[in-house]
Amino acid sequence: MIVAALFAALSSAHAAPAPAPAPAPRPAANSPFVGFWYGVGEPDDPSISYIDAYRADGTFNSEFRKCEKGEVVWRQTETGRWSVARGVLTMMSETIDGKKAIFDNSYSIESTTADEFRARLHDPDFLFIEKRIPKFEFPPCYVGA
Repeated sequence: MIVAALFAALSSAHAAPAPAPAPAPRPAANSPFVGFWYGVGEPDDPSISYIDAYRADGTFNSEFRKCEKGEVVWRQTETGRWSVARGVLTMMSETIDGKKAIFDNSYSIESTTADEFRARLHDPDFLFIEKRIPKFEFPPCYVGA
């Protein structure tokens, strides 16, 4: 019994360490998602507009705003990491308005072109349609938009 316990202790002392978890996949610099994207509508408010900036290093920043009567009445910023694997866009948020806030959303990619992509959030069910834009800049607030 003592020999078996000693053998087990020696075996575990020389066992290879457990492998480290694999890092999240990083998008390629030539990923079709890298760049600036503009969209309108959120599951709880169809009048919110947003811009997502996806970078080749796997980071993103987003800005959301709501306009009423031609004025911005609400604004929010978000930063984090993004990746695409097996037809799913994952966005892991790390900050909201500069404060730590960890959560993730996954979207099924329904279509992509050079100028538009469509990705569906499943809970709640909502189709996001984003259009490529040349820079991180909102259009003017229009009445009701």
